[in-house]
Amino acid sequence: MSLIDNLKDVAEVVRKAGNIDLYRRITALEGEVIDVTRENRHLQLENEELKTKLSLRALMVFRSPFWYSEGDDVPNCPRCWESDQKAIHLQGPFRVVAGNRFDCPECKECFIAERTGRLELT
Repeated sequence: MSLIDNLKDVAEVVRKAGNIDLYRRITALEGEVIDVTRENRHLQLENEELKTKLSLRALMVFRSPFWYSEGDDVPNCPRCWESDQKAIHLQGPFRVVAGNRFDCPECKECFIAERTGRLELT
């Protein structure tokens, strides 16, 4: 039986016994337990999200001019990674006069990697 189920059982016994004040207190306590349980679940989810972000950060490698996930040859958007810690694959390369253009589907930035490897934002 869960804590909430136990509280409900106790509240029912108290209600039948006719102690209205104690019944109200137990009912209020039941609401607090539900709130604490909900907050605990929220913190567990947040903790998992942070662990995932830390794991991803450990896998990211900078090879100028882009960030790459370890073992992945598709570059990630440097803007999305450096500002929001989002590993978003770039689309491209598309040949342009200055070199190769890469487009980010998330932030809509366009990057030109010159033949020298230097990165320009367009």
